Amino acid sequence: MAPRGVKTLLKKTAPARLVGSGKLRSFRVLKQGKPTGARLRGLTKRLAAKVWSAGELPSAATASTVRRGGWKGEGGGLRRGRAVDAQVSREINTGKPKPKAGQYSLTKLVFAALAEHGLEPVVAQRVVCNETLRVGTAADMLCYEAQTRRLVVVELKCGCSGDKMAAAVDKRGRALRMQRPIKSASDCVLHRHMLQLACTRELLLRERATLKRLLPLGLDPYVDGALLYVDDQNTQLYKLQDYWCKRASKVLAALG
Repeated sequence: MAPRGVKTLLKKTAPARLVGSGKLRSFRVLKQGKPTGARLRGLTKRLAAKVWSAGELPSAATASTVRRGGWKGEGGGLRRGRAVDAQVSREINTGKPKPKAGQYSLTKLVFAALAEHGLEPVVAQRVVCNETLRVGTAADMLCYEAQTRRLVVVELKCGCSGDKMAAAVDKRGRALRMQRPIKSASDCVLHRHMLQLACTRELLLRERATLKRLLPLGLDPYVDGALLYVDDQNTQLYKLQDYWCKRASKVLAALG
């Protein structure tokens, strides 16, 4: 089990909070524990505007290849993903991160997959940000890996069953790469999600005071990352590679 005090520390040291609703929903920096500081722009939208290509992902990448239960109709997959995210987050933050009756099938698969890979969920939707760059996001899950005694930032993606390596294309059908400062990477679903994960991890790494307080609790202050895909037929976990970690800082600078 994760050392006692880790969950409380991560919750109390969150630098910002998601507030508002609808178009006014945004991350806001906490000042003396209250969301009265600067409003932040969401990480994913900034990546889409500044780093991803201007092309379109092919249908092979976006189309679902497996059933999605009773979530039919336009936007059914998105609604299901949000419902699963909310349930997973609620179960983790209330201290009940295990498969059980009454959960969505994907929720059960998420917890089963985490257990299989030795990852214990500690806290969900923990906000990380950079006030100078005016960017923020919420880590889907921060997990504890007993083997390394480290925290692992886990990005959860539900229902992405298409070709994750199919690159976005321009109007002439040519495969595209991402924009600077990561022009060497093709612009595909897997790489978009990996970059999102790497930037989320980098924002957490910059909370040096928080990570320093992990040492007395018995944790290694280094933070790992993993990307977890879950659908009705399969789960896939990709560990965050050095390629993305080394470029995350420059990418964040490009978002400011």
